[in-house]
Amino acid sequence: MKNKEIIIGVIVGLISTCIGTLFYLLYIGNQRNASFDAIWDFAISTGQISSVVVYGAALNFLAFFGFLKFNKEASAKGVLIVTIITAVLVLSHKLLF
Repeated sequence: MKNKEIIIGVIVGLISTCIGTLFYLLYIGNQRNASFDAIWDFAISTGQISSVVVYGAALNFLAFFGFLKFNKEASAKGVLIVTIITAVLVLSHKLLF
């Protein structure tokens, strides 16, 4: 039962990171009057993609504290796992590139 809740938290964490990244890219695209593809290509070519993912992962705070509010500690742990993995991947990307 506990492992199932952790997996649910991991899935919610991944989805919220993807949605947050998408929202951030759309927000920047509207500010610069550029298409989504142009902003994505710009972020990849300039090496700013890790920063974009970090801003997108900020949405995990809502999921984490939402799970805690409803006493779903195991699901909150899954969101925290995704957030830590994202942080390690972004850090390694920044150090390597």
